[in-house]
Amino acid sequence: MDRYYHAHRILEDKCKGHRTCLRNCPTEAIRIRDGKAVFSEELCIDCGICINVCLANAVEPISDPLKDIAQYKYRVAIPDPVLYAQFNPSIHPYVIHLALMRMGFHKVVDVNTSSAAIGEATARYIAEHPGRLPLISSHCPAIVRLIQVRYPDLVELISPIDVPSEVTAREIRKTLPDQLGIPSEDIGIVFIAPCPAKIASIKQPAEKAGSWIDGAVSITDIFTALYPSVIQISRQFDPSMVPEDFYFTAGWAMLGSITASAGMESWLAVSGLSHVMRIFDDIENSRLSQVDFVEAQACMLGCIGGPFFVENPYVARANFLKQMEKYLTNIKIDTDDFDKKMADGYYLMENRVPPRPTKYLDTDLQKSIRRMKEKERIYQKLMQVDCGLCGSPNCMAFAEDVVRSEARLTDCVFLGGHDQISREIHQSRKKESAP
Repeated sequence: MDRYYHAHRILEDKCKGHRTCLRNCPTEAIRIRDGKAVFSEELCIDCGICINVCLANAVEPISDPLKDIAQYKYRVAIPDPVLYAQFNPSIHPYVIHLALMRMGFHKVVDVNTSSAAIGEATARYIAEHPGRLPLISSHCPAIVRLIQVRYPDLVELISPIDVPSEVTAREIRKTLPDQLGIPSEDIGIVFIAPCPAKIASIKQPAEKAGSWIDGAVSITDIFTALYPSVIQISRQFDPSMVPEDFYFTAGWAMLGSITASAGMESWLAVSGLSHVMRIFDDIENSRLSQVDFVEAQACMLGCIGGPFFVENPYVARANFLKQMEKYLTNIKIDTDDFDKKMADGYYLMENRVPPRPTKYLDTDLQKSIRRMKEKERIYQKLMQVDCGLCGSPNCMAFAEDVVRSEARLTDCVFLGGHDQISREIHQSRKKESAP
């Protein structure tokens, strides 16, 4: 059994070893071995970039089959707000609810009420937070895992406020069984996800033993089955069919939505992993001490640019803006209920997010220092052109792979005189293993 769950896999028969995924992976989790891409389960953060850039379509998303929802007597869908943006703004968002129910769901619950409450909870937590700033949003699981893998010193800055989908699912799980008079285990809660990171966060949460959500399907998978029903229902739809308790907001699908909903003053919003990592570098170097909160999203434009989208993300963004003009509902938070839940820690994660242990981090300090020196010695012998022809993403990663015996010096097409370097490494390892 793998140590970490991932919501995608590499199809070896399709992989051509193009190295596009290798060069674009933000955590250097991918290698080319024997002409095929492989990825490290410890370093992969399920950002989905490899899905988007693979020239051979050899990276396949993994989500729960739609037929699996039939095992539950009562089925609840929690759609990510991005789902609505895949449709023309002339289609009322409630039509998507009706189409999901026609597919077999008994109830559809949006995350908008939870999003509004969590935005307020985030602002209040920051105002009362006495510790180090800026806090970093926990909304994007790819960002949380990026911090765990690449920036372990920043895990203490991850906001402890839970995410809307989990708060929504927990509320459903605690109230619906009594309302329906059926056992909780007969109720299946399914999230409709815009990216593999959100599926992975349900299957294997970073901060707790298990999710409140039972399964997850991708927007890509559900759209094909959903679209015909949406078109058919929309032709006969009348706005009077919309129930009074239906609310529509864009949720946190677009960049800046979290900070906007929280009404913060000192904040920064950033999307795209390359941009996010530059901001995280600044935080590590204490260059953003004047900022209280960083809303970070792995995908450009936010979740609306996720790898499971169907519509062009810029078209989807335009759809969202037009939908908000036509259907936006202002959600009012029950102040008394919110204050009580806030005092009870209702909106907090069960545990703080820990750093992720990886094979590249050794608990033996002396061994780590020796390996770092050995890696640096090998790196200085290389051409340092980061061509990727060796199967590693760059020369420093190749040196690391050689130190870990996961690559050979002869894999470098430019390296000359590697026999001498091999002897140096051999002598170093003999000293390391000596009693």
